[in-house]
Amino acid sequence: MSSWFEDLPEVITRADFGALVGRPPRSIELMASRGLAADPVARNRNKFIWEEEAALGWFRSLQEHAVIVPASKQAMDDLAEHNAYVCPLDSKHVGLARPKMLVMYRPGGTGLVFGVDAVETVNQEIDGTRAASAQTRQIKRKGEPLDTAYPRPWTVFRLREAGKIGKVTPAVQQGRYLRLDDVLDALTTDHLSVPTLDEAFPARK
Repeated sequence: MSSWFEDLPEVITRADFGALVGRPPRSIELMASRGLAADPVARNRNKFIWEEEAALGWFRSLQEHAVIVPASKQAMDDLAEHNAYVCPLDSKHVGLARPKMLVMYRPGGTGLVFGVDAVETVNQEIDGTRAASAQTRQIKRKGEPLDTAYPRPWTVFRLREAGKIGKVTPAVQQGRYLRLDDVLDALTTDHLSVPTLDEAFPARK
């Protein structure tokens, strides 16, 4: 006969969660407060606690946000060859995102818009929305496949073309989160004004 507490869900602290996703504890807690990671179930000494299964399960689905990233030469090469945007997890910008749309900011202030079919992870402790395909695992950096001779953790966004935006302001130097509605509106108005993170996803108290 099992004890009653053996049936309770496993819980993790912000330190546990941060270690799993490669972020400082305060960083993952702030992401959750913005709705950019799983909701906590409680606080202990004013710090978030999560149900482990729900916290990690959040990453297995596309979520109600978008991201914008610079269209670097490497990004454009990956797009042409693999229909993908490849992001190192330790870049600290959008490596944990599970967006439904992705915008590439091009020099000169225009944007390419994509729907995200899936997010795959390579060399990570957390899942993507599906397992990394053989094609994804053969994407190369410095001449070597992502998952073998170059074992850095990667997040790979599998993309399909959705449109273009004629004007994006201000210039984007690194990956940022966007509201999904901002991108959808921009496809109609042909102008995307990129909000700050605090404007787009204010932290909940």
